[in-house]
Amino acid sequence: MRKVKIFLIVVFITLGIFLLKLSSFYEVPILMYHSISNKKCNICVSEDKFLKQMSFIKKRRYKVLSLADYCYLLKEKKRPPSHAVIITFDDGYKDNLKAVRILKEFNFPATIFVIVNRIGKDNYLSCEDIRNFLKNTKVRIGSHTFSHKYLPSLNKKDLEEEIKLSKKILEDIFKVKIETISYPVGGFNKEVLKIVKEAGYICGCTTNRGFSKKLNRFALRRIKITQKDTPFTLWAKLSGLYYFFKKIKPPY
Repeated sequence: MRKVKIFLIVVFITLGIFLLKLSSFYEVPILMYHSISNKKCNICVSEDKFLKQMSFIKKRRYKVLSLADYCYLLKEKKRPPSHAVIITFDDGYKDNLKAVRILKEFNFPATIFVIVNRIGKDNYLSCEDIRNFLKNTKVRIGSHTFSHKYLPSLNKKDLEEEIKLSKKILEDIFKVKIETISYPVGGFNKEVLKIVKEAGYICGCTTNRGFSKKLNRFALRRIKITQKDTPFTLWAKLSGLYYFFKKIKPPY
């Protein structure tokens, strides 16, 4: 009997140490969407599926934060609320308006990263689209650079155009503060991060790329959400421990 008690104590201590270690890898999940479409493609999520995913988040009482609010918490070294989640979209496709309507219904904040030189082009959001949701919803915009070039391959002059000029143009057009940026295909290097900080962004988003698992608000990892996600896989991705089990890709 005494041996059994000792065994159970050892098991509980070991489990406690493991859970404590696991909790140190917790990250607020930042969901990454692209196109809201019924097309069969790697970056597409149907409108119906997106609605179900947002309903899942609502029913389970996740706290949906804006990306900027989360990044200010990181900057000020404050603890984010438990059970939090962040919603983002890359590229600024016209079909994101379907998501905007659903997000408004749930009163959820989100960030759409727009490519400056594609605003108003076919299949992309127009200035009027953006002004309307900035005025009537909690959806905000961030920069997805000026022309969606792969940043690690650029010289300093081109980097400043993609990072700094895109911010200035968006602020001039929409009269809002642009505080967040998403790196095309998640690529970045130390020079990119340096220019992003100099430009006055509060944070930057990648995909699942990074130098290490250490949390860096200028290289925030995000979780790709797809049409294939089930309630179980969505729950797993929302756990905040997704990257503990996922290998990080090099940043460039």
